[in-house]
Amino acid sequence: MADYLQAFRFYLSVGTNAIDRIVFVDNSNSDLSPLRQVAEEARGMKDVELISYEGLNYPVEQGRSVGETYLIDHALAASRILSALGTNELFWKVTGRLRVRNLAQLVASTPGDCDFYIDFRRYRHPWVDTRIFATTPGAFRRLFLNRIDILRQDLLPPSFVAPEERLFWALLPEREPERIAPRLCVEPLIEGTSGFGENYRRPRRRVESAVRRVTRRVLPSLWI
Repeated sequence: MADYLQAFRFYLSVGTNAIDRIVFVDNSNSDLSPLRQVAEEARGMKDVELISYEGLNYPVEQGRSVGETYLIDHALAASRILSALGTNELFWKVTGRLRVRNLAQLVASTPGDCDFYIDFRRYRHPWVDTRIFATTPGAFRRLFLNRIDILRQDLLPPSFVAPEERLFWALLPEREPERIAPRLCVEPLIEGTSGFGENYRRPRRRVESAVRRVTRRVLPSLWI
């Protein structure tokens, strides 16, 4: 909860030109009172919606990616903010316990002719980075929800390291017909701790991020 509160306070502080509405969604039916208190303290800064529901009703073997996909699908239907979006209107998804320090720059870099703005990588494995992306409700349902079996950890072929790698190969040929922008123009500056306990600001992560930041400018075709 401390991680979520820290991230929530950060996103409340980001300018409304980048974030004017926030939907926080939890699928463990947890008590969100601490978040509600912070939202009350920031009343008037942004339109905020907090949703908690019992969504962990799928076999645990199916894995994290399946749960996150179902969570976003639930949010699109249950949230008054998200359900009011047009089918082709973009929204940003961010992993709730992480702080993307330059989210305003990422939002400003969004191509004007895309329905999905997400990072594809080829190093160290082919990968689709699902920690942060922008999508439309329609594109999300077509590209993620309709591919829920690809995201299942228990159905992952031995040749793949994770569902995100399998998703890479599934979405790669869909770039043009589905208007996918496969590289973020700005390197996300991420702070916080992952669900596996890894600190995103530890030295190795910071070096990797610095290298990616340079290659996005100098060699944008090099997907690392």
